[in-house]
Amino acid sequence: MKKGAFCFGSKGNDGFFLLMLTACSHTASDKDEWIANDITEKELSELQSQYEAGHRAGLNDPVQVSREFIDSLKGIKVDESGESSIEERTDHTQLAVYPLTNGQSIEMELVHPGDGEEGILYVKRYRFITK
Repeated sequence: MKKGAFCFGSKGNDGFFLLMLTACSHTASDKDEWIANDITEKELSELQSQYEAGHRAGLNDPVQVSREFIDSLKGIKVDESGESSIEERTDHTQLAVYPLTNGQSIEMELVHPGDGEEGILYVKRYRFITK
């Protein structure tokens, strides 16, 4: 895996994330299980520094982070006719839910580094759910 890359789970083949974030693909057989991100604090710190320097401004936009993560998963596409949502939770996390063309939805938990309240957002964990 490329240094400074995000990895979302450890199953499947490595994919490519639009913002140079690497994601691992996921199979539908694992539905309803949360898949954890194993990004290091050092990698998050580097991304935060780039963001603070005025680069990669979209890293604090939950819609952009969510959509680019989904786009990085092989064979997974958002159902644009469905309703998506991003819910701000009381613990400073956000839950993004997007319908997929395969009839499932993807839930992603977005957080700030160190589970804080500021800075970039990243997908801490995600799962596929069936309605």
